[in-house]
Formats: sequence, structure tokens, C-alpha cells
Amino acid sequence: MSGNQKDQFLTLNELDVFTIPGFFERMASIRNRISPKLAFLGSSIAEDIKLETGLELYPHVAKHARRTVNPPDETWVALSPSLKGYKMHVHLVLGLGYYGSFVKCVAKPNSMEKGILAKAINDISTIGTIWLLKGETPVEIDETSKDSVFEVNNYKSYGLEVGKVLAGVPGTTYKQWLEWATKEIESLWPLYEYVRKEGMY
Repeated sequence: MSGNQKDQFLTLNELDVFTIPGFFERMASIRNRISPKLAFLGSSIAEDIKLETGLELYPHVAKHARRTVNPPDETWVALSPSLKGYKMHVHLVLGLGYYGSFVKCVAKPNSMEKGILAKAINDISTIGTIWLLKGETPVEIDETSKDSVFEVNNYKSYGLEVGKVLAGVPGTTYKQWLEWATKEIESLWPLYEYVRKEGMY
């Protein structure tokens, strides 16, 4: 990535991609304008995490492969303990959508570790918003009733997310994005570390 691309990294203009109406047109813009930058950012953060903690995480840029008609309204890079993929494991994600930018710790509905993330959220003082994913519908969980995260164990279609959503973007440069993403991942790290100690890896 050139210095000029780093100077103007992911700006508010990229959010306009998610207003493009056509499926193929939007997907082309995501792949050309956003995905390479997320891949670069994800790789940099994964390298920093390995240096700081010794844990190896692998970046996976969202491919949206199952979509054929409705274009995605967000995209991301996931940091997973597995080189093969991320959906089966609790993972970290950073990305953006029409509404802004986000950094989260995520358990997809088919993750074998989602119960561990529920326990981590219940046991650890959480910095960030908690969402119980009821199918495609995210339901925000209040801190006073966060034991409801255990509902995720009762339904195959339920998942969990915890993290931060920022209206807009944290800045226009690579440095600003890196600093913001790193800070948010650090706040989620106790949860993620808990899962890694109890999970598959």
C-alpha cells in the first residue's frame, strides 16, 4: 500500500458505497475500494497482537459469498485463531457499513464457542455494547440483565456480539484507523483472551 493510500485511508466517501443500489455494482465497489484496505489493516493488527501477546490471529476479509441478490450493508475483516476461517470460532472484527465503523468480538450462530463468550461477558466487566443476535436481528442487552446472553445456548440461530459502533469513521488516515481499532481491541481483549483459554485453541 502506497504512502498516498495510507494518507487517505477509509473516509466518509467509503460509506457511500453502501448506498449503491445494484448488487454487482455495490459488491464491485466493496471489493475494489474497501476490502484491500481492511485486509491491510487486519494484517497489521494481527502482527501487533502476535508481538504483544504471542497469539497468532489470521485476517479473513468478508467475501459475502452467500449473497446473490441483496447487497451487504456492511463489510469487515475478521481476526481468527484459525487459518481456515472464522465463523466457527469467537473472533474479532473491524469494519464499516452505511451507519459507520465498528470493532467487535463476535460469536456467529454456528460457533462452537458462543457459550464461552456468553460466560465471559457474564463474568467480566464489559466495556462496550452487547448484542444478542436473534437470527438477523440484533437485540441490545442492558448491563443489568447481561445474564440473558445465555439465551445464545438455547437456539442454533442465535449469536453474540460485543463492542463499539462509531457513527462515521475514526479518521481519514491509516494511522487514525490503526490507533482507534487497536484501542477498541484492547478494551475487548479480556473477553477474547478468556475465550481462547477455554475454547478450541
